[in-house]
Amino acid sequence: MRQPPQPELSRRGTASRADVFDASETTVLRVLEALRPVQTPTVVDSIFDALEDVLGLDYVPDEDEISDLSLRMRGYLMRLVGVAPEDKDFTVLVERARALLDVEVPQDFIGIRVHLRRMALTALGLLDLLAPFSE
Repeated sequence: MRQPPQPELSRRGTASRADVFDASETTVLRVLEALRPVQTPTVVDSIFDALEDVLGLDYVPDEDEISDLSLRMRGYLMRLVGVAPEDKDFTVLVERARALLDVEVPQDFIGIRVHLRRMALTALGLLDLLAPFSE
């Protein structure tokens, strides 16, 4: 089974900003603005809801929820890959997303949760690049 790429470390040895979960109103508004031409606000809201579920510190999904959440995250990741521009800044994340979409989903509870978190972090990284911070 092929392993998906791991998050890259910045020069300072910490995870890049793509690995930080930020669902603040400012971030949501930036993402909505960047995705407006290709996604409806309802879709973007549902992506952030799924990210909040998967990346939430206290969230432990039931086994019944895992299948639905996994399908939703796969769909969102495919949508984000589809709207990502062909740009060098997106290359690593798009390749990581494609690898996660190609890999066989683990069958054990912990493996599935790890896979979900990797998909969510990759989706968050794509969202971050699609709606960069205004200078």
